[in-house]
Amino acid sequence: MNKKKNGSDQIVLAAIETIEEVDFLLMTELTAWFVLSGYLEIMRNGSDILIRTGDIFVFNKGDIVRVIGSEENATLSVKFLTNEYQEEFPAFKLNIPLSMVYKKDGYDLVKNCMAYLYVERIYPGAGSDYIIEGYSKRLIGLLYRYLGPEDEKKQVHTASDKVKEIVSYINVNYADKLSLDEIAEKSYSSKYYLAHSFKNQLGISIGNYIKEVRLFHSLRMLENTNEKIVTIALANGFPNVRSFNEAFKIRYELSPAEFREQRQIRAVQNRVDAELSQDVLALLSPYVPLGELPAGPSIAPNRIEVQLDLHKTIGQYSKVNHVLKIKGKLMDSRLLEVRQRLGVKWVAVNRIFKKVDIRLSEGKLVCSFSELDRILQQIVSVGMIPYLQFQSIDLDDWEERGFHNNEWFQTVMTELNLHLQQNYMTSQDWMYEFRCFYEMKNSRQLRLSLVNAISIFKNYKNVFIHFPIPPEDAVLLDIICHNAVYCIDDWTRMRKIPLETALNYLFDEDYIRVIGENTNIQDQNRILDRMLIYDQDDYLHAYSDLAQANASIWQYINLMNQNEIAGHYFPPLSLDSAKLFEYFPDELASKLSLLTPDGRYKDNWYATEFVSRLFDEIVFKNNSCIVTKQQDNYRILTVYPEEEQHLFINENKEKLELAWHKAKSPYVFVKMELTNLEGTYRLIKQRLTTEQIDQRLDLADLRKCKKLSFEDIAYWNAINRPSRSVEQLKIKGNHTLEFEVPIFGIFMIDLEKTND
Repeated sequence: MNKKKNGSDQIVLAAIETIEEVDFLLMTELTAWFVLSGYLEIMRNGSDILIRTGDIFVFNKGDIVRVIGSEENATLSVKFLTNEYQEEFPAFKLNIPLSMVYKKDGYDLVKNCMAYLYVERIYPGAGSDYIIEGYSKRLIGLLYRYLGPEDEKKQVHTASDKVKEIVSYINVNYADKLSLDEIAEKSYSSKYYLAHSFKNQLGISIGNYIKEVRLFHSLRMLENTNEKIVTIALANGFPNVRSFNEAFKIRYELSPAEFREQRQIRAVQNRVDAELSQDVLALLSPYVPLGELPAGPSIAPNRIEVQLDLHKTIGQYSKVNHVLKIKGKLMDSRLLEVRQRLGVKWVAVNRIFKKVDIRLSEGKLVCSFSELDRILQQIVSVGMIPYLQFQSIDLDDWEERGFHNNEWFQTVMTELNLHLQQNYMTSQDWMYEFRCFYEMKNSRQLRLSLVNAISIFKNYKNVFIHFPIPPEDAVLLDIICHNAVYCIDDWTRMRKIPLETALNYLFDEDYIRVIGENTNIQDQNRILDRMLIYDQDDYLHAYSDLAQANASIWQYINLMNQNEIAGHYFPPLSLDSAKLFEYFPDELASKLSLLTPDGRYKDNWYATEFVSRLFDEIVFKNNSCIVTKQQDNYRILTVYPEEEQHLFINENKEKLELAWHKAKSPYVFVKMELTNLEGTYRLIKQRLTTEQIDQRLDLADLRKCKKLSFEDIAYWNAINRPSRSVEQLKIKGNHTLEFEVPIFGIFMIDLEKTND
């Protein structure tokens, strides 16, 4: 009754293996990979995907995959075998790996099932065949439930229908004698057109594809059968043993005989009779409780372990000069809050010609600045500084009002200059930025009226001229430069340059071409595409604000690690969905804002607040953590490191497919040995994590509601803020601080000395 099934009737294979670089891999069966350590970077059907430690990814039969694996990766692979009597499995829908964040309810069940299936498959006991069959069916059921079958009409493939037909034909008939002429005849195509299309769409020639498929099936037979090598060669379409040996050795750097010998030696070395090996235990136990087996170590995260002498500093911390952009009505209370909590002192004033009343009286221009004055006075009254932006859109506004005389435009600018000097004693300290290029889509235009207006304001000490990239003659701010103005680029970096030199560069064809190619707009669209991946996913959309907040902090820390002076940057902040720049998509402006239009704080508000609260002296910094001090008080800011933001910061122009790229594990473990501490301290921890978002169930209905009352908004802001814990410590000499930062996580820790 308990007769063991014949090996040929196996329905599933399972193994833990190191997956190294593979140029080409055809998935001949439905396969699931569970990365137990390290990471894998794959390209599947033209899309780049990263599978980090703890992630699970499912490959459908017929997927074409290229793989780069980290040296330390260990991956649990489960492959479902089909035969002519079995119904084909569907193509499952998965573009982002299952993880502790993504579809985690299904993730927990799938990882348990894969681990138990592996244990039963590799270390069988009585009834194992039936248990394995049960696990395999359960795993398929879980994939149905939590992934669902892919709609054939929506399946993303890089290949045309014609090329897919050819791939399918080769996959079925690889053991036969195949030629390009025969395949072209079967597909009713010219062989030259067919060869070009195939190579262009799949990146591999038809001949090499046939060879790779034959080698793939040959490898399976070498692994799973005792057939003679000549039999394997002929069964898989090779004309003779010699051609099989040559192709195999080029592909795998071993002859078929050497490969089989090494495989057999490895199998003997890895065989364990009654219990799991310690290596396997160490790999699996962090993820699943394996019966009565002793608990293993926790998932090995990326680690930051450092000993810090808190009396020593490594540099000065400088704050970014954020410029606040506001879409709606200015409110004194909100401006004061931004000034006090976020440390922002500059407020952008744009669309200036919309705020100036201009009319003709007896052939002369008469200007009234009352509306502009109301805004300027409000900014000044709360202790903030106006940042006036003159842009090409001001000329559009000017012309829309029926004025086309460039001399009159200069007249209004001159009137404005005199008005500011006569009515505002502080106007010399304000910022005056000129964006003279027409930055909207499909234009290479330089607006000469704005260029000519620069000289009207040249006596102010803070005149900015925008260039898409810094001119070659621009110098750092600490270098002496006579008759200088400032230039500011698309990344808001500020440099100094002589005024006349800057004016000459404005007419340089290189800059006009950059604007005409809309590279700045393309960059913003790439960022928007990345962020939309969250919103379009039922699971990730809840974390989109947190991911953006994490990225903004990580980008700032990375800026300091590149030895850039943060005070030389003037990046805009959107308060309430205001556009950071006129060419910004409205949707992107909304996502990057600090608040929703109705006044709810977003995670980006708290990220900006954390950065602004860091102290002036730096004790330690790396790519995801900074420790600052002020006298005997310390502030530590740590985020989960995002590799994708690194690519953006370095202005990498490659298209990025994923919303979150890589750290190599789902956690960053931080251990700080703090020395030279003496006294009583308050330890204050503030956290923003995905776990908190998951716990905010009370906000689910509020998220769906389009209009909220003041009470609802106040409730939202009270619940949605970072979690906070406070404890009192008495420290004599040393203290060890340990914590884990999960994916998208942000941690702010204060050590505040008390007088006790």
